Amino acid sequence: MSDNAYDLFQEARGLLQDRKPAAAVSLLERAKRLEPRRGSILEALGIAYYNSGLHDLARREFEEALEVDPTNHYAIYGLSRCLYRKGLLHRAIGQIKLAAVMAPEMEIYGETLQRYQSELDGSGERRSLEG
Repeated sequence: MSDNAYDLFQEARGLLQDRKPAAAVSLLERAKRLEPRRGSILEALGIAYYNSGLHDLARREFEEALEVDPTNHYAIYGLSRCLYRKGLLHRAIGQIKLAAVMAPEMEIYGETLQRYQSELDGSGERRSLEG
């Protein structure tokens, strides 16, 4: 296995596409040790943690990715999903609104905002945001 952060990142992306987030985590953790302030690695690690059910770790990575690049709308989206999972609906809505304004072409942001708003407006049903 490579000790090159880029190669580790690329291999991990393939694992994420193959829906193997747990396998991607170890590669991305190694890549992060090599390049700790690389936004793409932090974002991908957040995704891998989230998809592995490790929402608190995912939140930390998305927040760190936003420290590196506050304009990373996907990290904002990921953060909103983590906040939602923790039951912080109002904060999740604030984050997803920001992501939707930053990247209006990303339909998933608007759809997610609608789901959050529906829950807030009293649908009472908490829907899964997987996928």
